[in-house]
Amino acid sequence: MAHSQLRFTLALSALLLGLGLFAPVMTLHPGFGNYTGIVKALAPNLTEPRTFSLFGSIITLLREGSLFIGGLLLVFTVLFPIAKLGVYWTAVDHLAQGYGPGKIYEKLSHLGKFSMLDILVVALLVIAIKGLPGGTIITLDWGAPAFCSSILLTLYFSSILKT
Repeated sequence: MAHSQLRFTLALSALLLGLGLFAPVMTLHPGFGNYTGIVKALAPNLTEPRTFSLFGSIITLLREGSLFIGGLLLVFTVLFPIAKLGVYWTAVDHLAQGYGPGKIYEKLSHLGKFSMLDILVVALLVIAIKGLPGGTIITLDWGAPAFCSSILLTLYFSSILKT
């Protein structure tokens, strides 16, 4: 694959990552079963849909004291993918100059599977919330496919760079 195509793939992945982190990822439509009417009358704000982004959710977790899970998500959902894109960009530059992709790329390529951790977390949240009683509904928004596409593009990039 030409270096310009590799750069385009990385740029697209970076754009999708940014959109996936800050765009709406899921909307929670609370349900209270037979008590929905009563809850709506007494506390209408509890029945209003709430939309979440990945980054906003991580910040909320950290602010509310869930430092372990918030920190874990920050590392694997934000920092690791950004660092990985930087290393991949450097690898393409090295290849364009006639060198190999570099030792950092080779070490990082083994860690690429951990990028899927964040997709697993989103999936588990959706499954957990769908199992809530009372008719609570969760819908995935356009940020979720953008984020997943970014991760899949970097996995694809890693596989074509090895060949």
